[in-house]
Amino acid sequence: MKIKRSKSLSPEPSSSRETKRVKLEESADSNGVTSSINILSFSDDVLLNIVKYLHPQDLMAISLCCQRFAQLTQDRTLWRRVDFRVKPILLDDLIKYMKFLQPLTLSLAIRGNLSSGTSALTQNFFDHVRTQCNQLKELIIEEYYIHGDKIQITDFPCTIEKLSLKGCKMDYLQSNKSYFFKMDLHMPNLTCLILTKCNWFTPHSLLVISKIPKLKELRLNSCHRLGECVAYASLATRFGFKTLEILDLRDTSLGDSEVGCFSSTKTLTHLYLECPTLGHEDRESEIVQQRQQRQRQPLPIPIPIPIYEDHNLAQFYIEDLVSFEDFGFQRCLISDRAICALGSDTGDRKVINSSPQGMVILQEDRRICNNPNLKTLVVRNYPRVTNSSLVHLALNASKLEYLDVTGTSVTREGVESFKSQKTNVKVVSSFDTRHS
Repeated sequence: MKIKRSKSLSPEPSSSRETKRVKLEESADSNGVTSSINILSFSDDVLLNIVKYLHPQDLMAISLCCQRFAQLTQDRTLWRRVDFRVKPILLDDLIKYMKFLQPLTLSLAIRGNLSSGTSALTQNFFDHVRTQCNQLKELIIEEYYIHGDKIQITDFPCTIEKLSLKGCKMDYLQSNKSYFFKMDLHMPNLTCLILTKCNWFTPHSLLVISKIPKLKELRLNSCHRLGECVAYASLATRFGFKTLEILDLRDTSLGDSEVGCFSSTKTLTHLYLECPTLGHEDRESEIVQQRQQRQRQPLPIPIPIPIYEDHNLAQFYIEDLVSFEDFGFQRCLISDRAICALGSDTGDRKVINSSPQGMVILQEDRRICNNPNLKTLVVRNYPRVTNSSLVHLALNASKLEYLDVTGTSVTREGVESFKSQKTNVKVVSSFDTRHS
């Protein structure tokens, strides 16, 4: 029975040839010496099952061996999910692999090397990806330079559902417009955005990102410019983030006020918080050095405050000269206040009638600010988080499944009391003997 392999770009399979390859058997010559089997003696189906375990760089290498391997390595089944991150790949080398990308390529992951100074992506690269991979769902770009003035967010493929710019460096950004402006319109199907270690990310971009209609996962860990953004966080959580489930804010300078804003995000299931690793003494020393350096510099010429192009939400302006370290180490210490905002109720009251006899009638306008679906909470290395947070979570976090309070000021007795009340919750703390 013949099997048609119409979806393959490899040479005509053995099953469809007039003369099938004979079953491989060891044969002996006239002198009784057993001959070895050549890899090219295998059928295309067998070879495909072997080479599918190779990295793209290895596929490129064996494609240069012979014509048969050159055709075999172009099979579309080998290029549906492409991951070049096994080692850094420069742009010149990356161009050589573009010919292997297929219309059915669903995932593309690349990693550069910022220290080399030549890992800069070009407009031609993005044009080629959009043309060759018109069904691309996942684009992962790590440790590359991106020229913010030449490459806009609209140059990225509009079909992607997951975008990662982890560790990328962005230069030549406009001061009056977020780099992600109109991202919600250009990528309507985006569900995951990873901006880990993107120190160029500024707080006002939260407003644009919050409007992405299907966004479920947002990772901003180690975005060190993400500080003092109460206004942005308040507006973003009030008008946006309607589908957000996973939020990673580890190693950022956010405090109680910003984290408290996300308590109104009812779809949130996973929240990750961890104090920046830089110690108090080192941070204060760095602040002093920055202030002294700015005092020696001439005062900048005042410029008019720019008007942002996004008119749907009010936006605020933060001078680029002010870094988050200026707010002090105490600024980024999350306390029980932020944790107790998760699952709490707040209510506003207003007087609707007041009689001369002293009777006052009040009307309550209760706003429930909670995370009813919160399953995972990580809050590490914050000394201001105490047993009060555990007591609150035991009473209000009904769906909690995982809690990490390592490095906080909770006590062993507080942890044991929490475990006794929430037996279905896995608790990780500094008191665990097997904690790693």
